[in-house]
Amino acid sequence: MNVFRIDPFYYPAVKYGGPIFCQYNLDRQMIKKGVNIDVLTTNGGLDEQRDHVLGEWTNFNGIRIKRFEYFGYEHFTFSPRILLSAINEAKKYDLIHISGIWNFTTIAGSIAGLLNKTPYIITSHGNLSEKAIGIKSKRKKLLYYKLISRFFIKNAAAIHFTTKGEHEEISKYLNIRIKSMIVPNGINLDEFRSLPNKGSFIQKYPQLKDKKYILFFGRITEIKGLDILVRAFHKISQSHRDIYLVIAGPDNEGYAGTIKKMLAQYGVADKAIFTGMLSGQERLAVLVDCELFVLPSYSENFGMSVVEAMACCIPVVISNKVGICSEVLKYEAGVVVNTDPESLYDGLVSVFDNPRFREIIAVNGKRMVYERYDIDKVADVMIKEYVLILRNNLKYKR
Repeated sequence: MNVFRIDPFYYPAVKYGGPIFCQYNLDRQMIKKGVNIDVLTTNGGLDEQRDHVLGEWTNFNGIRIKRFEYFGYEHFTFSPRILLSAINEAKKYDLIHISGIWNFTTIAGSIAGLLNKTPYIITSHGNLSEKAIGIKSKRKKLLYYKLISRFFIKNAAAIHFTTKGEHEEISKYLNIRIKSMIVPNGINLDEFRSLPNKGSFIQKYPQLKDKKYILFFGRITEIKGLDILVRAFHKISQSHRDIYLVIAGPDNEGYAGTIKKMLAQYGVADKAIFTGMLSGQERLAVLVDCELFVLPSYSENFGMSVVEAMACCIPVVISNKVGICSEVLKYEAGVVVNTDPESLYDGLVSVFDNPRFREIIAVNGKRMVYERYDIDKVADVMIKEYVLILRNNLKYKR
């Protein structure tokens, strides 16, 4: 099976968060299982100091990649050469897998698929939810959807969602029948079998000595509900004076300044630490040392950082807008709250003040990850979906 992946950004463009790791790890796992995958993408999100070849096929950790320079707004990634390359190359493949909604690469991949009569899949990454559309530039997004995206979505072989809830929410909001496939994100469990020693992160921050901290790990952006977290943290810090807040992740939109002002207004700025982007062992170390993990998002199609925290046997408190909240409730693997400060405060207190409960949900969370989100199992599910689509489109070559 030959798959043509067309993405606006690709690993190691980690500044764009969890989806970058998900796509890269899934591709590597499917390649191990015999799927041929080539990636067409831009140079978006790459370190300018690194030598990345543009316009040629190169091998990156076993994956064939061709990158082109993009122009203009980084989240649209306009690149005429990607369109031409996609059209010229698409006929060589059985299937095209596209990532994103509001990107020029989605237009390029969809046109290439239609012109070459090659079935294409679009992974939405939660971009079509009501909150994701409404949080910024709502009118522009709705116009873009009506004029451009809707046509390509209707003509796709399938839209890939990571949870059933995401599919149901988007279908209802957009009032559209979508040919869908539901495949969760996965993680490489080998990475979590040998974790850093406890205390290695705290050693770098003297103010955390003999203290506990709540961890938020993700992109620092409005949709993540950090304003809710600040208000809840202010309240819990009044009764639990040894608790700190660690906010780890990239600040691509400059939203950290807004959160820092809120922390100062509530008088808890001295109890908050911003680490910036963490990766590798540092990422694992900050997870291992935290007392609990929190993700109070207004909209979150999946919640990769939640899965990673649970893989480290860390208790989690998440909002009911996080894609995997239904699974968390089913497994009793964490606390699910509403998107308001009082509900989040109650959830945090229920974990902090009940050590036995904290231990139970942490163990259940780890079990949930091993049963549902092992990248090897996820790769098998994705391959099965690919085969079904190819059979339905009469393009599958045995």
